[in-house]
Amino acid sequence: MKNSGYMDRALRASDPRFARVLGKLGYQRSDMAAQAEIQHDELTSLRAEYQRLYEKRAYHAWDADELRAKIADKADE
Repeated sequence: MKNSGYMDRALRASDPRFARVLGKLGYQRSDMAAQAEIQHDELTSLRAEYQRLYEKRAYHAWDADELRAKIADKADE
């Protein structure tokens, strides 16, 4: 029996949106998992630096670029 369901077609697609959404659901390729782990480690270290500087936790929706900008602003003071 041939698998032609939505998930099978989406996992074979080269569109990065499918990879991102399915990765959040737990269906990701091994090369995508390594990239996500690197981004997670960077974001974790930036959040720790923000918390050290401002003495409060960073907003959960901020990405790495925004955290870097806020850390740089605090460092300029």
